[in-house]
Amino acid sequence: MIKKIIVMALCAIGFIACKQSEKIAPEELIRQYYTMLDTSDYDQIPVLLADSLQTKEGDYTMTYSHEGYQELVKWDAVFEPSYKVLDIAPLENGMYTARVSKIDARIQFLHEKPIITDNSIKITDGKITSVHTEYVDFDEETFGNNRTRLLTYINEAYPELNGFLTDQTEAGAQKYLQVLELYKNQPRFDLGKDLLLMHFDCKTDVDDLQAAAGLLTLMSHPNFMHVNYHAVAGTYGIQEGLYVPPNALFQKAFGKNWTDAHNRMEAAAEEVAQKAMTTLQAQGDIWIAEAGQSDFSAKLVKALQSKLPDLETTKRIHIVQHSDWNEEVTTPELLDFAKKNTDYHKIPDGNAVGNGTPGFRTPGHTQWKEQVMDPQLKSIWELAVDLSNKYNGKEGRYLNEAVQQNGVDFSDLSEVCWMLRLEDIKDTEEFFERYAR
Repeated sequence: MIKKIIVMALCAIGFIACKQSEKIAPEELIRQYYTMLDTSDYDQIPVLLADSLQTKEGDYTMTYSHEGYQELVKWDAVFEPSYKVLDIAPLENGMYTARVSKIDARIQFLHEKPIITDNSIKITDGKITSVHTEYVDFDEETFGNNRTRLLTYINEAYPELNGFLTDQTEAGAQKYLQVLELYKNQPRFDLGKDLLLMHFDCKTDVDDLQAAAGLLTLMSHPNFMHVNYHAVAGTYGIQEGLYVPPNALFQKAFGKNWTDAHNRMEAAAEEVAQKAMTTLQAQGDIWIAEAGQSDFSAKLVKALQSKLPDLETTKRIHIVQHSDWNEEVTTPELLDFAKKNTDYHKIPDGNAVGNGTPGFRTPGHTQWKEQVMDPQLKSIWELAVDLSNKYNGKEGRYLNEAVQQNGVDFSDLSEVCWMLRLEDIKDTEEFFERYAR
């Protein structure tokens, strides 16, 4: 009898030891938690989470049962999230911190890049009991501006869809996706009514010379040859460095269809305002591609406001910017004015491929010489490239490595492509294949 008891005790000890060995290590538990969110594996909720889970973001605290948290994960799953655990470190009292990057369809629209958070996670008896989130990389201005723009559009165009921001159910997420799709597909540039302005800073990068050649190439295509457009040179901000003289190129490419703002920005703004007024009074809108900073655009808007005091500039004047650096070297108060007084769009950088806009910066690309068939366009590109080589990196000017490597850079044209809904163009090669033959 005693022997049986001893054997049973040993078995019990062995069973407990096995059970304890099956406990998930805290770091692995946290990784599995974010894998569950990444894959929307609802079956893992009772495995990983305590019966009651507390979450906190800022002043907002919620407590979830397993069923309630599953509903939240279902909402999240609709946006097809991608979670990446960047780091995990132990704290005290069963606490751990996890730095996590998250991107999904909602965040891509509102924040335009992944949101990075530090998450304090408490583990009790092998289960997660709380997750407190603090934002590490969060652009409140971009997020807020895009949310306001989205809400304004829906309030005016589809008021029946209001409430999508706060409905954290699966159906609410589907409505949110519908709203994003409607917003993305709203009309942009009206080929028959609107005016396209492209503002070139020409300081100190030579890429504007090639962007001008790209603009003429696009505007010469049968699909766009009736677009009302106008180029402006010398629209620089507060950056240091020498000007890249574009006059010979602009004169050859655009004839009288351009304005020189170099050393005469106020006067040029008045001249362009007169041209813009014709479009505005005919119920067209103004679309500005910022191949540089927004100093000139702000002065143009101010000139239009003085001439047309009833003009709703936030609805009728649209600015498209693709470059962080361009914003950084815009006079701060003028950038703030432009963002608050126009329909300002910040789009992914046209220097990169595969980010949602065309990538038009390509070292070593010389195929354009065979792809550009029209003799006039070819002469424009030849002049643009010759001038680029003449000024690239000279006398302290910016050294454009793509141009230095016998390539091309007309990345600012990505903004015009966005206006015309040509974001599906992948890169330089595809642009010339489509529009240069």
